[in-house]
Amino acid sequence: MRIIRAYWTVSDEAALVLAGLPPADLLGMERKRIRARAAAPPIQGAIPPSKATIKRQERCETNIRWQARWSSTTKRSWTRKLLPNLNRWLGRTVPKIPLSFHMTQALTGHGCFQQYLFKMGRANSPRCTLCYHEDDTAEHTLFDCAYFAGLRDELGNRLGHQPSTEDISAILCGPEFESLPTDDAERNSVLCNAEENFRLFYKMVEEIMTLEEEEERRRQAADGRRRMSI
Repeated sequence: MRIIRAYWTVSDEAALVLAGLPPADLLGMERKRIRARAAAPPIQGAIPPSKATIKRQERCETNIRWQARWSSTTKRSWTRKLLPNLNRWLGRTVPKIPLSFHMTQALTGHGCFQQYLFKMGRANSPRCTLCYHEDDTAEHTLFDCAYFAGLRDELGNRLGHQPSTEDISAILCGPEFESLPTDDAERNSVLCNAEENFRLFYKMVEEIMTLEEEEERRRQAADGRRRMSI
């Protein structure tokens, strides 16, 4: 939770994925496999793998098991919708900068959204207080709420369309490493383009969430004044 700056209500599955930390039980099984392979007698005529090779192979096996668990979990469908492929996320080709408090809210749906606040008993309704949509989720706030339309324009102009949920996995993870051009200049161009998309998405999220929090503070202050006047 500290690594990704998340609310305590975020599920352990989503928190571990965002932090890039495999579940403890899978790590325990991985270390057991590594010890077993390192202690096994060498196969006659074969060159024994190095400890680094064994660790790399077993981490791949761990990630396969982790992916199966992530794909089947019923928790945090929003985070899984944005990041369905663990290998893409763990091996992302955009800068691996720490998640901000605002970005984590956007990727988990646990934050300054009326649906979440209503669930936590902090709001009277899940309805958006800015455009009055019936369900103020992270998806609504980031991509649909008319109040924030202007803050999506810069990223939208670069993408050639208004950003949507379907764009986010590619923006957060960047192009697959295997698909990058072999030519250095072309590869650098592709990576720079992906980095700029990522930067603009990060900027959009920070600006939207900052305004969302300011509006929520005003709403709570107004509610407090109304209660005091009754």
